[in-house]
Amino acid sequence: MISEGDETAFCGGSIISNRWIVTAGHCVVDMSSGGNSLHSNNNTGTKGLTPKAASGRRYSTVKAKNIRVGVGNVYNAKAARYRVSKLHVHPDLNLEYFDNDIALLKLKKKLKFSAAVQPIKIDTGSIPDGLAVTGVGWGKTSLESQTTSDILQAVDLRTGNEALCREIRPEFDSNNGNYICVTTPDGRDTCSGDSGGPLIRRCNADPAQSGSTGSGQWVQLGLTSYGDNASRDTTMVCAAPDGAGFYTHVARYLDYIKRTTKLKDHDIAATCNGNDLVVAQSNRAATSLSSSLFQQQWLLLISVTLIIILN
Repeated sequence: MISEGDETAFCGGSIISNRWIVTAGHCVVDMSSGGNSLHSNNNTGTKGLTPKAASGRRYSTVKAKNIRVGVGNVYNAKAARYRVSKLHVHPDLNLEYFDNDIALLKLKKKLKFSAAVQPIKIDTGSIPDGLAVTGVGWGKTSLESQTTSDILQAVDLRTGNEALCREIRPEFDSNNGNYICVTTPDGRDTCSGDSGGPLIRRCNADPAQSGSTGSGQWVQLGLTSYGDNASRDTTMVCAAPDGAGFYTHVARYLDYIKRTTKLKDHDIAATCNGNDLVVAQSNRAATSLSSSLFQQQWLLLISVTLIIILN
């Protein structure tokens, strides 16, 4: 959370329609009930939050009127600000285990789509190990940094390996469950301030070419939730050699999203068929921007920054 007038991003999100933003549940939970306090929990080894509410209890949230959503510019301070009318946190959010870490924000005014502002489809396809993916956000760019980035950043990552993911999070089953696991052996990772931001991929028949250097249309797989490492080293809160980031698997929450927003499958969901993107419950190819424009501005199109104004 930040004071009014401070333009530092505290979380990210992504655009799924002209009125709705998807982000992490912990981004909008009040600190007094287990919210966005950036320190470690030595009992569970998780980073980012120390939960204060018992499992199964509702968390207090910040007020919707105090949230601003910034869109349309890679420079956070220059992004257009939108007010939020409603805030919906998943009813089964559990910050002890980061279960159901997802929330939806309804904007007071519709977004005006343009070359700089567009929604992204949620990918409903299967997620293999070794899939090239990209994390996006305004978070910290190094462990030593005391502030988040002023400029939107991206990092190329890969899903798996699942053995290390289960060592860190024993209840982890596979990348097709509620969480997507991305290991960080080469020191690349999302970090504090990236929470809620999108984990995306390109539609490409070759999983190794589905990242930022490949071709094909972009879809959203996950949103940044939390990270940890096998040695439980609390000094390595991001990018540990034996670490992993866990991302809420957005497609697993389509029913929650549709129930809350009243949007339909074809409004928000799609799947990749080779290099093509096919809208859910439709045989037609998804309408999108030209590949050249999308190639240049994909970071900007779908990402938003969240700011909380303290009264």
